[in-house]
Amino acid sequence: MEFAIGIPDTLRFQDAEKYAAYLKTPAGRLRSELAWENLRRFLPRDASKHRALDVGGGTGFATVQLARMGRDVVLLDSSEQMLRIARQQAESSGVAPRISFCRAETRQLRELFAADSFAVVVCHNLLEYSENPSATVRDIAHVLRQDGVLSVLVRNRAGEVLKDAVKSRDWKLANANLTAETVVDTLYGNLMRVFAPSDLHEMLARAGLEVIAEHGVRVFFDYLGLENPTDATYSQVFELEATLGARPEFFAIARYIQAIARRSDASSSEVTGP
Repeated sequence: MEFAIGIPDTLRFQDAEKYAAYLKTPAGRLRSELAWENLRRFLPRDASKHRALDVGGGTGFATVQLARMGRDVVLLDSSEQMLRIARQQAESSGVAPRISFCRAETRQLRELFAADSFAVVVCHNLLEYSENPSATVRDIAHVLRQDGVLSVLVRNRAGEVLKDAVKSRDWKLANANLTAETVVDTLYGNLMRVFAPSDLHEMLARAGLEVIAEHGVRVFFDYLGLENPTDATYSQVFELEATLGARPEFFAIARYIQAIARRSDASSSEVTGP
């Protein structure tokens, strides 16, 4: 199933291919698979009755996982090339009939979907590039059901500080990143936002969402220098990353922070703000 909105691509063909290649690296796999495992345990059990939305879903990793569980999923992304790769992934996994591919900007969420449309919403690595992250979160809250669950994954400011201090040994930049609002994305070389856990909590609360769980994603792997770990090594790294990411003292320094949220009981009316 497919529907399109008449907007220009935001990524060139080679950029989408570059991103897809990154997701196949150990670091890319860890980011996707750890975030998915953190979300999976909070998903509603009766998959066939719970529609899902993957906002800015890119090449469709989370979308395919949700569809494999028997859910009908809308993958929304503004890049036709990302969606092309996502279609290929869905077809090769045999779940394409369960997925609607929607080419649109996130600011069109309210135009495209009615309130309370989705029981599950995934928003991974999107807010870093959003023009107005708070507005995006409010729009997501609008289409999320009262009993629904939202997973948000964003780049952690503290993780950027440690990366520059430990891995890059750029101590001046590390010090500057302590208060930076944006950093340079090493994959594309573009500026992107970074967040502290408190930033994410505040943004979700202002949208009428309550955090019910939080995790760090990739606490230590970025400093190992393991380009091609064996399956056994990867499994051990994954297990330890999952354990550390659930503990607050390690969560705070991870490269990414993930919050699982629901609409709060008090948020029966529309929440507004800047």
